[in-house]
Amino acid sequence: LGLRKSLNLLDCFGTLAVVVSIQEEDELFSSVKPFVPKNDFNSMMRGLFFDEDTADVCFEVGTTQMFLAHRLVLKKCAPMLSALFDSSNTLEGDGMARAVITDVKPEVFRLLLANVYGRSMAADDMKTHVKGIIDAADKYAIVNLKLEAEAAYVKSTKITMENAMDNLLYADALNLALLKEAVMDFLAENHDEAVTKDFSNIPGHLMRDLLVAFGMSKRAGKGNGKEKDFKAMRVSELRMKLAKAGLDVDGSREAMIEAL
Repeated sequence: LGLRKSLNLLDCFGTLAVVVSIQEEDELFSSVKPFVPKNDFNSMMRGLFFDEDTADVCFEVGTTQMFLAHRLVLKKCAPMLSALFDSSNTLEGDGMARAVITDVKPEVFRLLLANVYGRSMAADDMKTHVKGIIDAADKYAIVNLKLEAEAAYVKSTKITMENAMDNLLYADALNLALLKEAVMDFLAENHDEAVTKDFSNIPGHLMRDLLVAFGMSKRAGKGNGKEKDFKAMRVSELRMKLAKAGLDVDGSREAMIEAL
């Protein structure tokens, strides 16, 4: 059907006129993004640290220090600390359960508990108390803090022939795979001098690890070309693979390889 002039769609020359109306978006709205408040859960969790109004358990550390905490937070984030209250029958008049800590210094326990509540640690605190933090985090299975402190210790410690054996035994006792790797690397790189040292006090399984380190140094990091050559991987690589698979990242190198 043709268009009719009577409908005012055509002008006197029979030309169709199309009028387009463009409505511009408000310039102010287009330049300012909508404000959406962020989820404050993390900051609220950090704010619960030492909160007297909501705490329901208390740690007595040393002879005078007391640290308040929350049973639910401990149960989810530090189960071994929470377990201290499961077997505790020590209740004060306020009904608050108490647990006594005798083998961790108060200043170290404060840092440990702060980490459980998601608080970051100052570099100076880590440097000053690094071995105490490693020991406490290992005992109470605060894995992320243990590995963070281990990495800080490895970074700040210069391995020498004089301290290599002590560090190796320490790493072996607490399953500090990254520290053990650092010591093994040092001994492998300085094998001519290392072979002149007395290894009679070193457990047999550590001698095996040392031979593996020597072998890896000769290969200069070259694997066998297989994607799953876990034995040729560095500790950090193994831990990343374990974390990606949702597996425990704390343990000896052998345990990590076995888990993968």
